[in-house]
Amino acid sequence: MDFIKRTFPVLIGLFLLSVLVRLPQLNRPLSKHHEFCTALSLRVMQIWYDNGIEKYGYNPVMTYNNEADKFINNDASASGGMLDKEGNYYYVSHPPFAYYFPYFIFKVFHVRPDVLPLELLNLSFQFLSGLFIYFIVCLLSFNRARSYPYRSAIVAFVIYIFLPPTLWFQSNVYMSDMAVHLLFIIGVYIALKMIIRERFYSPKYIFFYVLCLALMIYTSWLGVFFAFGILVYSLLYAKWNSGFRVLLWSTILVNIILLPLIIYQYSQINGLEAYLGEMINRYIQRGSLEPTDSGLLHFFISYLLLIKTLLYNYIVNYFVGYVALLAFLWVAISRKKLRIVFSENGYKFVWLSVTPVVLMHVFFLNYSAHDFTTLYASLFFSVLGGILYDKVKKSGTIPLARMQVGLTIIVFFMVAQFYVINPPSFTGKIPDTERIFGERIRNEASKDEVVFSNIVDIEPQTVFYAGRNIKYASSRQEAIQFLQTRHLNKGIFFIRNEQGNIASEKIAI
Repeated sequence: MDFIKRTFPVLIGLFLLSVLVRLPQLNRPLSKHHEFCTALSLRVMQIWYDNGIEKYGYNPVMTYNNEADKFINNDASASGGMLDKEGNYYYVSHPPFAYYFPYFIFKVFHVRPDVLPLELLNLSFQFLSGLFIYFIVCLLSFNRARSYPYRSAIVAFVIYIFLPPTLWFQSNVYMSDMAVHLLFIIGVYIALKMIIRERFYSPKYIFFYVLCLALMIYTSWLGVFFAFGILVYSLLYAKWNSGFRVLLWSTILVNIILLPLIIYQYSQINGLEAYLGEMINRYIQRGSLEPTDSGLLHFFISYLLLIKTLLYNYIVNYFVGYVALLAFLWVAISRKKLRIVFSENGYKFVWLSVTPVVLMHVFFLNYSAHDFTTLYASLFFSVLGGILYDKVKKSGTIPLARMQVGLTIIVFFMVAQFYVINPPSFTGKIPDTERIFGERIRNEASKDEVVFSNIVDIEPQTVFYAGRNIKYASSRQEAIQFLQTRHLNKGIFFIRNEQGNIASEKIAI
């Protein structure tokens, strides 16, 4: 096959260059730029790996398996109600598939979940994401992906793997949001192929579409927004093409099965009321609701600040892309031969790739303040870059050699932008306060001692490196009261003073 012999080695080689760019960042202590997500995910997977996933009903547990760690809520439950009878807390903000897949991969290969193995798996997700972006550009350009390397699709692949958000969030940071991104790209590709080539009645395409959508919904709520976009599009075109009814009812059926399944699964932890209370509490924190207690002016200002943060995140992560796009528009306007016309298939791609992202930002505006949510837009920007490159090349307005130089310059500045956002440390001296504190706890605290600290916001990285749940206590007396409540008699109190120094004190009652 020409693709395996000629194209695949090229894509692998380009991807390895992107890995080389990130080598200083790999397998270093979790510390910065949302690496707390990786710490949280590893915490779940390590507890499963050490104690058995069946013990926790296949739910994402956040409590270590020591009696002294029970009934301590570290970044698990916003409402405080997602705990079982044994005192184990669970993180149910997202469906669980993002934790399942790495866990079972590690289990099969007998690899305990840890930072480097998860980063390597995340990198493989980036390569697969770029591969399907290659396929999408080939599909939109009516080019056989299995034939010789297609230059414009390779350009899209290059743009994708060197975009600052993908360089970081598909390497050092892993959580449901990153796991669903690969499924999102595959879902767009399958849906596009069904629509463009009218493969609505093909059992193969129906199967892969249903499977991908089910896994997407079982990974993150972005899957629900993707399904909504498909539903709207299918409803608009069903009266002209009956094949869209297959897409429509397949989407409805998946949602009817998966959403109740998620509710049922998480309700087994502490009942339906506790789960619904948790989700309401989470939405108040992460959704698009703002309190009006302080007046309408404060309400509108809060929204404007959230929108400003969202726009700032997009500017920071895609600045070089915007400059390149503006340069392209200037060329398009100044050169009469270059006429940019978006095809009908192009608009289909825009709908499928943009609608779910926009809906996610609209319904989860507070959550969108996390800049990892800009990762989803990388699909649109990279495919757009490949398609525009194709149009310029076919127009002949710019020599091919000059276009290649331009692409190289763009990649260079994207890598530079990545380093500005995530400064590497070639000396090995990196901010690893959380690791140092966590390992100190691991070394000083015995398994039968409850770990206390007067630090209000304990970082997830500290909990991960400690391998222990850490209970907040403002004073020694408060720590003793917790021990008495739990009928335990041993603890260790880590106290940070005004100078930032941390001392430990044993507690016995």
